[in-house]
Amino acid sequence: MKAIVQLAFRIVIDQNSTMAWDQYVFNDTYFEYRIQHQVFDGKDRPVKNYWELLAKNPNAERIPFLLSSSVTNYVSQLKGEIRSLPDVLGNNFFPVEHFKLDLISSNVEDPSKHKIGLTFYTPELVLIDIINNTYLLSKDTADKKAFETFMFSFHPQVAIAYYKVI
Repeated sequence: MKAIVQLAFRIVIDQNSTMAWDQYVFNDTYFEYRIQHQVFDGKDRPVKNYWELLAKNPNAERIPFLLSSSVTNYVSQLKGEIRSLPDVLGNNFFPVEHFKLDLISSNVEDPSKHKIGLTFYTPELVLIDIINNTYLLSKDTADKKAFETFMFSFHPQVAIAYYKVI
């Protein structure tokens, strides 16, 4: 049975992230977080961390969306591919159509408490089968009998985010 799927790949970035790209994302999102924290906190009974801020002002739930703008240019540098996730033949595989940022935690005075998650989503792919812990996939979603395929091994940070039987 074939299905249309979107795969999702999630990374967590914090102060201990070692890749240069991750460090730039960390620095820019933390800088933007401190600005947004001030906007949503107000002067009465100021709080320091994100979860206290959410309890104080439910509108602070918009902060992750607002932080996304500080990541957009970095994501565009990827040119639509996560190169660290090759297919089983070693070819660059993981195409990125869009992403979502979630704010795991942060503290306006302590950068070591700042942690974000980035989830990258593929365009729609055809899931033809699962064979020996690998996805047999095709980028060609047109309804036809033959597909150009590729195989992608299961990965602990990759999940099927969308599934539709065809």
